[in-house]
Amino acid sequence: MIILCLGVLVYSLYFSLFTINRYKKFYSHYFDLGIMNQAVYNTYKAIGTGDASRILEHTNPHDTAAQVKRMAIHNDIILAFMAPFYFINEGPETLLVIQTVILALGSLFVYLIGREVLKKYAYSEWISCIIGFAYLLYPALQKANAYDFHGVTLATTFLLAMYYFWLKKWYSWSFFCVVLALFTKEQLGLTTAMFGCFVIIEYYLRQTGYHFSLRVIANLWKNLWNDAELRYAFITIIVSLLWVVLSMKLIIPFFRGGEHFATDYYDHVLREPWSIPLYLFGKGSVDYLRPLLSPLGFLSLLSPLHFLIALPDLLINLLSSNENMRNIYFHYTSVITPFVFISAIYGIRNAFYLKKKIAAAIPEAFSAFCIIALIAVPSLFYSYRLSSLPYAKHQDLFPWKAPAGKYEDVMAWKMNLAPDDIKVSSTGVLAPHFTSRRYFYDFSWKYTLADYVIIDEKDALSGYLKKNTLPAYKMIQNDKKYIKIYDRNGIIVYKKLHTSL
Repeated sequence: MIILCLGVLVYSLYFSLFTINRYKKFYSHYFDLGIMNQAVYNTYKAIGTGDASRILEHTNPHDTAAQVKRMAIHNDIILAFMAPFYFINEGPETLLVIQTVILALGSLFVYLIGREVLKKYAYSEWISCIIGFAYLLYPALQKANAYDFHGVTLATTFLLAMYYFWLKKWYSWSFFCVVLALFTKEQLGLTTAMFGCFVIIEYYLRQTGYHFSLRVIANLWKNLWNDAELRYAFITIIVSLLWVVLSMKLIIPFFRGGEHFATDYYDHVLREPWSIPLYLFGKGSVDYLRPLLSPLGFLSLLSPLHFLIALPDLLINLLSSNENMRNIYFHYTSVITPFVFISAIYGIRNAFYLKKKIAAAIPEAFSAFCIIALIAVPSLFYSYRLSSLPYAKHQDLFPWKAPAGKYEDVMAWKMNLAPDDIKVSSTGVLAPHFTSRRYFYDFSWKYTLADYVIIDEKDALSGYLKKNTLPAYKMIQNDKKYIKIYDRNGIIVYKKLHTSL
């Protein structure tokens, strides 16, 4: 535990500094650090000023420039709980550190789950410790951590804690973690409901010894309010499904004025349902699952029941027309990661069980060594192959380099435009530095609503949102309502003529 805690500390320090440097050196973006920061900042201001209308408010990042509640985009109200920390430090750095520390703490829950599940086997403490380190080295986790800030990323640790507390029969604490996980995104209820179903299945299997029994099935309902575990499972299922239904059918439509924006990702499923097997079993699915499972030596496949708790999010990603949801470079693996590790731990237990049945003569110490090697070798290999750590094949040292020449220019304008009531528009890579305000507009046609427009010329001309920024860049050059007041190191600033600021 002490060794693993040191690993957690090192991870927390490294990725806190890595993500903060990434943000400070314009490696983050309006999508999504800028958006998240504006929602949390406005909530922080609501607490400080008593203006409740600012709670979870940000400017619509999509089609309109209206001020909307965060629930119009995603029902990730966990963001409101980040706001009090802005009284310690006001800005995106706070979100990045909180995200990193919470993710790092997930390693301890991996260790505790492993110690509990493998306690009957030799060297279980060391095996669990190695799995805990494998979690810290897991490429998908690190990439989700590095890719700005998302409430759903925190669900990785909340779900691991949920599972551990259930193992210990601390059902109140487990349900508390269920609620925390639900607050991170609208679809989380599908996964926690699946976990509730898993708990009922596990209860049934323990009662029957893995044999079919109508009597036990009949007794499930009879024992519902007499058995704490069953009661916990059913409440989890009901609350989870209510969260999804209320989010998708009431909360998001109410604040958005229409259905969830991402429902378009699944239109093809309704139009061509026969294409579903191609999405689920095609090469794209294999390419997606391989980097998720290979860093743990595919041990997760030895316990499919535990891995399939993540089935809802797997289906959401695999069936989506948005290809970004089928790689490990964003936050879309956050709900899957906990069950990759939980199922791997049970896969190890199953491997020990098979060894006992088939090759009992093999010394336990040798078996434990083989298991440790089966975890450590792939973990280190795929950390080298897929991570962005300094020793990796695709190392990312950009955040550690000296800042670009434009850094001082941007910091000066960030200070000049600090007052909360100034309306600002900027290109995407600069946005996280200017969203600590009530009104912020991404650089597109929306710039016409801003008092000041700050443009990173390179980002405007060739950034990934250039379909929006290029027309806006040409438009503002001929816009008589704005005057250029600054042009240095690729940073251009326009001021609206009528403004007296």
